[in-house]
Amino acid sequence: MKLVILSSLLIILLLSTDAAWAAVGTAQQPCQPAAAPGGENLPSSSTVKVLVCSSYSYKAQDGTTVVLGEIQNNNDFPITAVKVGVSFEDANNNVLEYKTGATLLQVVPPNSMAPFSISSTKADPSITQIAVNLAGFTSASARDAVLTVSPGPLQVSDSMTLQGTVKNGGAYAATNVRIYLLSYDAFQRVVSIGTTTVQNIAAGGIANFTITSLPSSRAKTFQLVAESDNYQSSPVNVSNIVASLPVLIGNTSVTSPGGSSYSSIPVYAPVTISSTLNYLLDNPQSYVYYVQIKKFGGEVAFIGNSTGVFLGGTDQQHTESVPWTPDTPGSYYVETYVWDPNGIPMSSAGTRINIVLVK
Repeated sequence: MKLVILSSLLIILLLSTDAAWAAVGTAQQPCQPAAAPGGENLPSSSTVKVLVCSSYSYKAQDGTTVVLGEIQNNNDFPITAVKVGVSFEDANNNVLEYKTGATLLQVVPPNSMAPFSISSTKADPSITQIAVNLAGFTSASARDAVLTVSPGPLQVSDSMTLQGTVKNGGAYAATNVRIYLLSYDAFQRVVSIGTTTVQNIAAGGIANFTITSLPSSRAKTFQLVAESDNYQSSPVNVSNIVASLPVLIGNTSVTSPGGSSYSSIPVYAPVTISSTLNYLLDNPQSYVYYVQIKKFGGEVAFIGNSTGVFLGGTDQQHTESVPWTPDTPGSYYVETYVWDPNGIPMSSAGTRINIVLVK
């Protein structure tokens, strides 16, 4: 399975008013057949019933390429030591690096799924696509699903925070309990993974947990799953989402009206400042997209805006643009914001863009 690398996670935002967002349940993920056996511990192709699901990849802030995905165990027995191989390739299909990684769940129950996260070793900008294959697995003893995960509201702003509890319904202490928060996009691909650990939970005991992670602007649904060294939980959908900042600003660019990039901007040349706005809620919402241009000393040189309405549902991503014609040479930077029509911020500032003007 080969995928073109997606752009890095969009810039996340500062907070203001709260709004509730009811997520729908996570559906079964689309899976592709695993690559032909050739990795470690793989049976013949006629008996392979482990599939690699559609993967998602992006460039992390440190420049490495991150690949997220899931495997699906269609066997009637648990499996363990599941290895996934990722080929990091350039635009000409040359393999720049091959790396294997394990699923986050040590034991994958029958007819269920387990996530994985694998990153390239180097921050190589030549990596533009990836290929994912199953590299190995073995059968395992079953782990009792006696851990019960109970999530509270998922708070979404410039970070995601989820508090909840884990109850151990087993006869023995649950050791090294790991809880995973999985975010899925509209195509049911894993687009971010948050995790936390509770060291030990006594038999019959309950422990609190908090997971904090960066959100993905692509996330539509969320799921929790837990595993200890001796027990597991069933997956639980997280349906109570509270978005403090319902708009994420990303992909801000400064171009000519025709879309061409500027290495430097001539004075009196028309400029278009554009951003991609991602809306996290389902209800209709009017908004104002602001562009503020300042000189490097802090003096405001220009403020412009455009307006729009998110209809909710599938209408959750807009591209907004504001024109500007500089009339004085010098060094400037661009700030972008989204407010509602009443002047209440719906986002924090997007990424600051530096501009150098020449005569």
